[in-house]
Amino acid sequence: MSTQNFSTAALHVVGQYNDAGKTLVGAYRAGAHRLLNGAASRTSEFLNARQLPLVSDTIKARLIGAQEKVNGFLANRLDIDTGRVVAVMDRIAGTTTSGIETVANAAARIESPLGNSMLQALGNLHQPLAAVSVQIADRVAAGAKQIESRVAGSTEEATPVKTVKAKARTAVRRPVRTARKTA
Repeated sequence: MSTQNFSTAALHVVGQYNDAGKTLVGAYRAGAHRLLNGAASRTSEFLNARQLPLVSDTIKARLIGAQEKVNGFLANRLDIDTGRVVAVMDRIAGTTTSGIETVANAAARIESPLGNSMLQALGNLHQPLAAVSVQIADRVAAGAKQIESRVAGSTEEATPVKTVKAKARTAVRRPVRTARKTA
């Protein structure tokens, strides 16, 4: 695997992780909006469905209006904060991408036979690792998209999640050392 292939694999991995992160932030945003909207609708349904003592229709309307303002404020803060998180993620991915490209360009400028043989040896050594990294990044991105679809409440059937059971290990008890007093 040449330096160009390594840099391509590294850029792909960075891009996939960035996309997966953005997808998870979007799923978080969608889930939080659903939560806020559900709370708002339940509050208004509760107030409108019951006759509460000492609570007139104007007070109910004011309570519902106040709840809507709070809901709007929280939704606005959620959108602003998640937008900032996505901007930071893009900045980190851009910096990482430019660093990878800089290293790849520097490695491409090496023209000595020793440099080429070293790069070829390192390439052969790390080729399986790069391929596995690309596969892992692709699976992480696909998993993030499944999480987003579940949070969004899509109607398509999501694949079931595998549960991995680990064997419990007993803790090994080690004797406690006590400090010796010197005379």
